[in-house]
Amino acid sequence: MPFGEHVRTRVLLWCDRHCCLCKKACGVNIEVHHIVPEAKGGSNGISNAIPLCFDCHSEVVRYSEDHPLGTKYKRNELTARRDQVFEEFTRHLVPPVDAQISQTTRAGGSRTFPDVGFTLAHLGDSLPVRVRVVVQSLIGGAKKTLPSDLYSGKKLWNLNPRKAFWGHFEMPAHLIPDEERLELRVTLTVVDRYAREHPFLPTGFVWQPEGKYWYAEP
Repeated sequence: MPFGEHVRTRVLLWCDRHCCLCKKACGVNIEVHHIVPEAKGGSNGISNAIPLCFDCHSEVVRYSEDHPLGTKYKRNELTARRDQVFEEFTRHLVPPVDAQISQTTRAGGSRTFPDVGFTLAHLGDSLPVRVRVVVQSLIGGAKKTLPSDLYSGKKLWNLNPRKAFWGHFEMPAHLIPDEERLELRVTLTVVDRYAREHPFLPTGFVWQPEGKYWYAEP
């Protein structure tokens, strides 16, 4: 079966109707190809879709395993090239976003641990976005996610230009190590106006109980 209209619309927006192999602007001369064929178990989900021009689509599907000439486009390469093109045509939709963990309130006061402050800010003048926030405690080399919907990625934050949220959460006792240092990892994923997700690299924050403050760590 072909991809659903919802999937087709999104991937064609994300590539701006450019081929995800040769990057040619295609207009109506574009097809949405299954990276893994349905006959081999490929799904009709968005992760298995790649927009291709007629020429590149022909190159991808006509390769013969019985007479292997040249180098076949394999699944990992098709996925990586598609994501590269998606990023090229959607990166302008991602504003600078900043997240901080601290013991400071919006009014300039101090919080008492285990009450922890969290600030999420849209630093640009561009389009509004939605943000998925995941805060994890590192205990014995394992990552334990906070149970709150807002800090476990279950609920998205609506972030408008030049606006910030000053939130806070209570650190659960079982996520505070007894002897090891307390480190929190914050991972942000920006969801642009066309519903494409842009994951940021995680940022670490380490608790200093003597000074009662957090410092950032890569």
